[in-house]
Amino acid sequence: MLHLLIGAFIISFSPIFVKLAAPYGVSGDAAAFHRVLIGGLGLLVASLLSREPASKLTNMPRAGWGWSVVCAVFFAADLITWHLSILYIGPGLATLFGNFQVFLLALWGIVVLREKPNFRFFAGLALAMGGLFAIVAPAWAHAGSDYQLGVLFGLATGVFYAGFILALGRSMAVCGEGSQLAVMTANSLMTAVLLTPVLLLRGVPLTLSMDMQLVLMAGYGLSSQLIGWVLISRGLRETRMSLAGLILLLQPALAYVWDLLLFHKPAGLPEMAGVAATLLGIALGARRR
Repeated sequence: MLHLLIGAFIISFSPIFVKLAAPYGVSGDAAAFHRVLIGGLGLLVASLLSREPASKLTNMPRAGWGWSVVCAVFFAADLITWHLSILYIGPGLATLFGNFQVFLLALWGIVVLREKPNFRFFAGLALAMGGLFAIVAPAWAHAGSDYQLGVLFGLATGVFYAGFILALGRSMAVCGEGSQLAVMTANSLMTAVLLTPVLLLRGVPLTLSMDMQLVLMAGYGLSSQLIGWVLISRGLRETRMSLAGLILLLQPALAYVWDLLLFHKPAGLPEMAGVAATLLGIALGARRR
């Protein structure tokens, strides 16, 4: 579970990179592409240097490659809708809506995997989601069409995010212990391939200028895609699916905090109480006793 917590903390900075890069001419879908491309190349180097046999792409079983394709499809859709949502409603709210995956993962764990979460888990889930609603509700009252469109993109992100996490967990199970680098390398580079025609159709350049564009996208890809998701992929093997979805709510709660601190997003008492409730709910639901 510790790997999952640290990974969620690291990827909570993802939307910050996207928002910082926007003034330098990096669009949302371009940021998604460079994240998986740069992160994927970093993962490839790490896998080649690793002494763990299961971390090599050449040792992945055929079923592992198949699940990597499924992962890439979900992840490409997830990244496109999430980055669009960021541009409409900001990094904090976009990440909050995208993490409605917790309901889908909890439902999958209970119905399909026959998990039996205790009362503390459900209390934590209710508290965490209540906190997220407290954050969003004040802005919804005077929302315009752009805000509502951003919310729809955010909710779509949650669906694709849940599908990606489930497919990633299955891919890890098929490939076995120590396969995190191989699985995430295959997933990242396949996702970059799937995003390429999207950018070409929209006329978005595939290259970066050798200035802040490259610096920010390198930081984005290496932190979120390489370090963050390798830790999360390992954590998914150690944590039941319903609890994993709850722990990943740490990402949107912290993303909202970074939005407040770095971009001086206006927030009142309800929003701050919502962040506190979300963090408390995660802590309550993740407790083993």
